[in-house]
Amino acid sequence: MAAVYTITGCGEPDAPPPAVDVSTLDSGNYPIVPRDVESVRTPAAGAIREAVRIGENAPIPFEYDARFAYGPDYPRSQIITPQEPPYIDEFGLDRASFHTEFPGLVAGWHNYATRRPQTNMGRIVDTFTLRFETPEQARSVVEKMSRLTQGETRSIEGYPTSLSKLVSGETSRLRTWLAHEDMALYIKITDHVSRPFVESDNLTLAKTFLDAQIERLAGYKRTPADEVAAQPLDIDGLLSRTLPADNPLTRHTIYPAHVALSLSQTPARTALAYTDAGVDLVVLAGAFVYRTRDAEAAERLSSAFDDTDIAPIQTPTADPPPGIPAAVCFTGDPDQNIAPNCRFTVGRYVVRVPGMNLQDAHQRAASQYRLLVDAE
Repeated sequence: MAAVYTITGCGEPDAPPPAVDVSTLDSGNYPIVPRDVESVRTPAAGAIREAVRIGENAPIPFEYDARFAYGPDYPRSQIITPQEPPYIDEFGLDRASFHTEFPGLVAGWHNYATRRPQTNMGRIVDTFTLRFETPEQARSVVEKMSRLTQGETRSIEGYPTSLSKLVSGETSRLRTWLAHEDMALYIKITDHVSRPFVESDNLTLAKTFLDAQIERLAGYKRTPADEVAAQPLDIDGLLSRTLPADNPLTRHTIYPAHVALSLSQTPARTALAYTDAGVDLVVLAGAFVYRTRDAEAAERLSSAFDDTDIAPIQTPTADPPPGIPAAVCFTGDPDQNIAPNCRFTVGRYVVRVPGMNLQDAHQRAASQYRLLVDAE
C-alpha cells in the first residue's frame, strides 16, 4: 500500500506515552481480536517460512564488506520458494523452466546490496543461498548454471570446487558458484562504473561471501523436506496480532530481526537501532510491527524513525487518532507513493500503519493498538 522506509539511527526517547482507554478507540470494521493465520495458509506458506529461516542464516553483504552499506531500493524478490523460484533469464532460460532445468528446490534467500544509494553508481552484489533436496542436485545446479554462463573462467582461493566466470566490458560481471552440502551458493558482482574492473578485489569479495555464508550455515537447522509445508506460520502469536495486508504478498510475513535488516535500504545503520532497542521480531503486513526489549526501548526505536536520511521528510504532520494522543501521524505524499500513516508504541512494540486516507489510517491504528495491547 505504502512505501516502507526503515530506520537508520537511534533517537532519544520522549516521555512515556499517556495511558490509552482502548474502549474509546474507533477501529471501524478492522479486527480487534487476533486472527487465525493457519486458516489462510497457502500452498507456499511453509516454504516461505523455510526461506526466512535460510535468510536468518544468510550474511547481509555489509556484514562481510562494510563498503556495501545500502540494501534494496524497492521491495525485491528475496524470498525464494518452489512457487516463486529465482529469475533465471541471465542463463538464457525462462523462470517457468526453473524446476525442469534445476529440480529439487526446497527454499532459498536472495540478498542484495550496493555501494551507493544510486544503484548504478557503484558495484552491486546479489547473493543466492538455495537449498535443494539432495547434495547431488545442488552440485548439478552449480555446474549447469556455470555451463550456461558466458565469460572467462576464474578461480577462488581456498575453494577448488567453486566455479567462476568473468565478463569484462562496459558492464563487468563476476559470477561464482559453490555447492555446499545440499546448498547451491551463488554470488553475482555487477560493476557499471569501474574502468578497469579490479579483478583481484572482486575475487576476494566472492571468497569473503563464501567464507561468511558457510560459517553461518553451520547454525542452520534444516526442517526435513517432507515437513516444510506443514511448519507453523507464526512466531509467538505476533503475526496473528498484526493487521493483515489488503492484498497479501509473499513478503507479508514475520521476520527475525536479522532477516528484516536485509530488507532495509540502509541495513548497516538500521542494525545500530535494532541492536540498541533489542529488536527480535518484525512483521510486515497491513501494519509494520517491531518487537523490542521493553517499553523504554520501543520509545527509543520510535524516535529513531525521525532520524532517517533515506526517507522523505513527512510534512505536514496530521492529527493523531482519537484516543491515541502520543501517536505521530502524517498526511503522506502521493508523488512519492507514501500513504497517510501513523506511528506509535504499545508497550514493547513499535507500530507503523498506513491507510488509504487519514481517517482510514486512524481506524487501522486503533485496530492495531487493540490487537497488541494485551500481547506479552
